[in-house]
Amino acid sequence: MAKRIFKLPRQDQLTKEQRKVLRLPEKGQHLIVGAPGTGKSVVALMRLKSLTDKKNAHFLTFNHVLNHANHHLVDESLKNNMHTVGSWLYQLYWDACQQYMPEVDAYKPDYKAMVKNLETKNFNLANHSLIIDEGQDLPPEWYEAIESLHVENFFVVADQNQQITEQNSSREDIEICLGLTSDKVIELKENWRNTRPIALFCSHFYTDTTSPKPAIPDRPSVNIPILYEYDHIDKVTEQILKEYDFDPSKLIGLFVATDAKRQDWVKRLSNDTHPRKNPRPVVTTYSSSEKGDVNINFNQSGIVVLSDKSVKGIEFDTVFIQTDGFKKNFGDEESLKKRLYVMSSRAREKLYLFKSHIYNNVLEDILPKEEDVFTFVPEGSTREIKIEILKRRTL
Repeated sequence: MAKRIFKLPRQDQLTKEQRKVLRLPEKGQHLIVGAPGTGKSVVALMRLKSLTDKKNAHFLTFNHVLNHANHHLVDESLKNNMHTVGSWLYQLYWDACQQYMPEVDAYKPDYKAMVKNLETKNFNLANHSLIIDEGQDLPPEWYEAIESLHVENFFVVADQNQQITEQNSSREDIEICLGLTSDKVIELKENWRNTRPIALFCSHFYTDTTSPKPAIPDRPSVNIPILYEYDHIDKVTEQILKEYDFDPSKLIGLFVATDAKRQDWVKRLSNDTHPRKNPRPVVTTYSSSEKGDVNINFNQSGIVVLSDKSVKGIEFDTVFIQTDGFKKNFGDEESLKKRLYVMSSRAREKLYLFKSHIYNNVLEDILPKEEDVFTFVPEGSTREIKIEILKRRTL
């Protein structure tokens, strides 16, 4: 296991758009939208660091893995300001009312009852500041409830194209909740995470009609995304382990559709007995049943196995996606596109997908065909360039 660079950029390394965001006043409502890799989490974390009143600042994320990853990027003094939305809200209610959160369903607050009970305690959040990462994962009712507690300072970063949770808000929903017009929303367009081939693959699944497509980054690479079709799962296991052994300084993400597949892959990768030229990778994972106890070190290399709903907001050097096991609920193709968009955009350098040649695969209908190419003319050139979007190979 090797040390890897995982830290926030310096301010002089930020884009013009990102520096504009950091100049926003501390008070007021702000919405920042942008695709994966445009630095939404970066500006949100820098916002937290820059606030004058850090005692009343709350940095909120939807899932535990992203919250854990963000903890690696800040000083120890700021970690108490950072929570998942659920843990923060439930603890806030308990502290104020000394009773359990009223719910309409398991882990789904009854917002009206919550606000009513808090108001009887004269509880409010005046002068508090909320910084919300992945704001599209919260329903409008959440924003309305928090606003009714007299919160005036919202800094929300969001991407409508990454709505893969059951409850969510559109860009328009958040604008309405915050009382913003579209011209007051700042759009981050420059992708500084993905290579050009990976960004092209991701853009194939872009469905958000309210925001412009993110710009394709000027990071050429020979590593075109590859879909491997396999006849035996052991061949995929070997492919993943060989990829790590080739460069053990990298952090590899393996994303799957179900918790059963997640557990199976942890066993497969951890029980490797083949001789390797390098030490075997540390294999880590997380599931929602672990209640926030995330044991993944983003500062070290290794292999991380996650279900698709746990990968939001984080990044890996190389990503493998097992496409088997996904389901199309009620013919909802857009939902599948968003899930592929989120998973594939986590990859910084290499992206691989794999599928069984035996089982029916609902993602096959939305994947690029091998003959699909992207044609563009680079800035400052007159020469047209064509790039494959997806290669297909057999294992």
